[in-house]
Parts: sequence; structure tokens; C-alpha cells
Amino acid sequence: MGSISPFINLFYVSNHLSGTEIGVLGTISALVGLISAPIWGRWNDTLRRPRLILQITLGANALAYYLLSQQTAFLNMAIIIGFNALMTSCVNPQSQAQALAAAGEASAGYGSVRLWGSMGYAIVATSSGWLIQRTNLISAFYVFGGLTLLAILVLFLIHTPVSRPVGQIEGLKQPTIPMREVIREMFKNRELIAFLLALVVMWTASNGTSFESVYLQRLGAKSSLIGWINTIGAGCEIPMMIVADRVRRRKGSITTLLVGFLSYSLATLMIVIHPSVASFIVYRIINGASMGLYSVSFTYFIVERSPSQQTATMLALYSVTIAGIVSIIMSPVSGRIFDLVGPYWLYVAALAGYLTAAAIIYFMVARKSKHRSTFEG
Repeated sequence: MGSISPFINLFYVSNHLSGTEIGVLGTISALVGLISAPIWGRWNDTLRRPRLILQITLGANALAYYLLSQQTAFLNMAIIIGFNALMTSCVNPQSQAQALAAAGEASAGYGSVRLWGSMGYAIVATSSGWLIQRTNLISAFYVFGGLTLLAILVLFLIHTPVSRPVGQIEGLKQPTIPMREVIREMFKNRELIAFLLALVVMWTASNGTSFESVYLQRLGAKSSLIGWINTIGAGCEIPMMIVADRVRRRKGSITTLLVGFLSYSLATLMIVIHPSVASFIVYRIINGASMGLYSVSFTYFIVERSPSQQTATMLALYSVTIAGIVSIIMSPVSGRIFDLVGPYWLYVAALAGYLTAAAIIYFMVARKSKHRSTFEG
């Protein structure tokens, strides 16, 4: 993803798409993904074939991005984006579930596996930016396709049934429960509802930060520098993944999550105070550290409160379905705001969202957990 994520909006802009049209593409992806992700997650929880599912969906991902790179018309892009979302909405939650289970079998933390993703992203973002500056934006899609095919081959090396849910790894063998029961249990858990509210606020407010590469380009940054800035951020994630594992073990996922939200706030404040390329470098450093804390605490917060043997399903509900609902609404709105007033105010909104999410977690979860004297981890 390091070859695509930092540059995809530059590709859209180079094909004369407006911010609103870019937002509509995000809505299409979210709409399809929120429907398909829980189904994929359910299949993983029942079929126990994570490697095969990931190989099929990654192959479809590579094909979709290759087809996208050949398009210039908005309608064609929309169709391909929809197909890609249908096939690949499970990749993130499936990978999270496998990484968590693999770490559990090795008596290690989730961050010790997840940090390798940040390392790969950092390396590829830099090299892709360098390549794009010397060739064109299409090169990034070829890099993505080649590395995705390599990932499919690497998956053949995995033989351990790491898709087993956390409860099973710990020796708790319980029967699979229906999807409606999973959703019912989620709404009965006060902490999961508070987390849901915090995420909705954060994702709503920060949706517009996806225009970062376009903002940087307007500030005078070249493609190679955009790649370097993304590399710096991903590089800062790596040590924080290990730190996040240790903080979670000692303080629990609630505290780790709260620190992550506050760190996001501090990073975004740098852009609000002084929008410049230099500020974006500092922003990415702090934001990368925040991502390390957030991604680890996000996963454990959900898994610790999920019904037994429904890890992948619950992760899909939160990371894809709920995030998708927010994106459906906010992507066109953020695109329209970008067209009307530019990207600066999108970062002001993001800052307010991060602070509000931190307040929700503190007052609705952290303080009440202290009163009950509960222990996590």
C-alpha cells in the first residue's frame, strides 16, 4: 500500500477529477465494503481458510488497481473501485485476526507482527515517490501489483492455522454464534458502544485528511518528497508498535487508546498552527507514533470485548462496516469542502474530532473503569 496510498489522490487529480468526485469514489468503496466485509469475516470464522481467502482477495486487488491505472473516465473508475471493495474489504480485518493469533501462539504482542507492515510501507513509499518523479504515476500501480503478487506467494509459506480466534488459543472452545447475536452482544457492551461513538466522531471529522498528498503538492512538495514524508511517518510507527504492546500490557488497551487519540490531536495541531511542508514532516513523525499506539489498542480493545470465536467478524464490523458508513456520508462532504475552501479547514475539523474522541474514551470508559477497579491485559 505504500506505493498507492500516498499518491492515489494525485492520480485522480491528474485525471481532472474534482474533490467531490474523489469523495464519491470513497463513498462507493465504503458502501460496497460495509456490506461485504462482515460476510468475508463470517466466512473466515466458520470456514477457517484465511490463507486461501487472502490469496484470492489480494489477487483481485492487484487486478483492480491495474485496471484502474488504465482509466481516465470517472464512471469506469467508479465501477472498478466498487469491484475492488467487494473483493478486498476483508483484507485488513483478516490480516489483523491472523497477526493477533500468530502473536498469541508465540506469546508476543500484536505490534511485534504489525510493525513489519509499517516497515514495508516506509520502504516502498520512498522508492515509489522516487520512481513516480522520474517516470509517471502509473508506475506506482505496477509496483503495487508486483508486490501484491509476491505477498500471495509468501502466504504459501504459512502452514500454522493462525486463524484460530483468541478464545480458542486460550483453550476456550465455544460454539460459533449467529451474526445477529454478535451484533446484539456488541450493543449490550457499554464500552464497545462508547468506542463506537468515539470512532464515529473521529472518522467523521478526519475524513478530509485523505487529501494530504494534494495539500502537499499545493505547498510545493514533489512526488519524491511526498513519498519521503510518508516514509517518515511509517518509520515512526515501527518502534511505537513495540512500545504500544508494552503500554497495553501494563496500563491496558483503554489507556493506550487514549494516548493514541491525544497524540493524533497534537500532530494535527502542527498543521492547524502553521501549514507548511516542514509542519507536515513534524505532523507525520507524531502521527506515525500515534498510529502505532492506535492500531495496537484498537485491535485489542475490540478483541478483549468480542464474543468468543468471533474476532474476525467483530474486527470487520468496526474497521470496515462502521468506518464505511461514516465514509459513505463524509467522503462527498469532505470533497465538497475541499473544492470550496481548500484543505486547511479539513485539518481544523480533524483536530476537533480527535480531541472529542479522546474525551469520550476518558469520560465514558477510562474513568468508569477506574471506579470499578478493573484490570486489563
